[in-house]
Amino acid sequence: MAIDDQSSNLELIRFSLGKYIPDYEVITALSGEEGIRLAREELPDGILLDIFMPEMNGFEVCKILKKDDSTRSIPILMVSALGTNSKIRIEGLNSGADAFISKPYDIAELVALVNVMLRIKNAEDLLRKRNENLEIFIKKQIKEFSDTEDRFLQISEYALEFFWEVDDMGLFTYVSPVIEKILGFKLDEIVGKMHIYDFCHPKNINKTKKLLSEIFDKRENYAGNEVLYLRKNGNKVWYAISGFPIWDSSSNFMGYRGVNHDITQRKLAEEARRKSLREIDAYQKKLKNLNSELTIAEEKERKKIAEYIHDSIGQTLSIANLKLSSLLNLDLMPKSQRIIQESSDLINNAIVESRTLTYDLSPPVLYEFGLIAAIKWKLDQISKKFGIKTRFQSSEESFEIDNDVRILLYRIICELLNNVIKHAEADLIKIELSRDQDKIFVCVIDNGKGFNFNSKARLTDHGGFGLFSINERLDSIQGSMVIESKPKKGMKARIIFPV
Repeated sequence: MAIDDQSSNLELIRFSLGKYIPDYEVITALSGEEGIRLAREELPDGILLDIFMPEMNGFEVCKILKKDDSTRSIPILMVSALGTNSKIRIEGLNSGADAFISKPYDIAELVALVNVMLRIKNAEDLLRKRNENLEIFIKKQIKEFSDTEDRFLQISEYALEFFWEVDDMGLFTYVSPVIEKILGFKLDEIVGKMHIYDFCHPKNINKTKKLLSEIFDKRENYAGNEVLYLRKNGNKVWYAISGFPIWDSSSNFMGYRGVNHDITQRKLAEEARRKSLREIDAYQKKLKNLNSELTIAEEKERKKIAEYIHDSIGQTLSIANLKLSSLLNLDLMPKSQRIIQESSDLINNAIVESRTLTYDLSPPVLYEFGLIAAIKWKLDQISKKFGIKTRFQSSEESFEIDNDVRILLYRIICELLNNVIKHAEADLIKIELSRDQDKIFVCVIDNGKGFNFNSKARLTDHGGFGLFSINERLDSIQGSMVIESKPKKGMKARIIFPV
């Protein structure tokens, strides 16, 4: 979708995108108000938004769309002739824009940026859909577990049970006749011949004998002790044993009386529930891994686009500029020379923009010189573009870590830095790196306005899914993040991950 008060600009965008991205329909709006209405109705995959429009400018439109739950996730590419102005860019970022392109723009650059927006939007939609499916699956499983548990609790009230009595040595002196139906043993096989623990499963018999001996020695009541029995046919059955001591008229201990309740169905249900919860946990881990894989795949796409812009578009622009500049040596009319010079300046600006875009998409310094060099370069860019002071401190000259982890960590640090630029109103950003024998620590610190952070609350309660997404990606590499922040005290994000 494109929003611009100039119909000629809209027609150019419609024609260009229709030619290079034919699978998508381009919706246009001639005002901010119309654009907001169409965005809410059509929910496009991306928005090209002109900044300077009458009645309602692009910053106001962007803020309204980002506050609306239905349009918040739509990526917005701001278009402006003043896009190289850092104040304009900062205001755009603060209003919620995801990227900038300056007028006049190169069609190939516009198409490349739109393709990036579409890929990111599709990846976010896929992850959001899978999270929704997971929530539905978990709710369904919880309901099924609750229904199953209620059902087995009702059954247990009417389950077969048998009563018994034993002497002071635990030898049966009485047992309910129903035991033959329950365990398969006849009364004359039990009374006077078997002890209370003789039904136990062989692997638990010693533990049960010890437990009952302690109870008998203390002459205490007991209830709900769970014991695994074996029926005569070898089938397993779980029982909850309860009993109390009995005394003769002279207060001499005679033994115990009690009852056994069949809890087999409940134990099977508990095991099934534990198994399902393990399966849910495994599924959640797969989603977390998918999140990291999406980040890595996105990084690879960024690198391909950056290489294309640098190797193809950048070289083409440079050659065009050389040829155009050579005309200045000819004896031409002053007007012609002025036009050639202006055109050469525009191409030079495009070369600078393409080089900046290349580094923003996939900084070569990350791949060639490592994480520390890339962080220093990023801080230097922030200082130049936004006028924010930056400091870097590291206890190590380099960190030997896996390439995928290095990319993931760099993108997490960039996301934290972008949050500071967008929301913190800080004038100082510090990054500190350190390590011990087992872990690497990265601290991103700012002196901005801060916020009330509750460590017990969900990360999504602090606004958006940015911090939540970072935490999920860190979890996939056994890492973690600790946030410290108070109003007017800035924020400190501490990332911890294993060496």
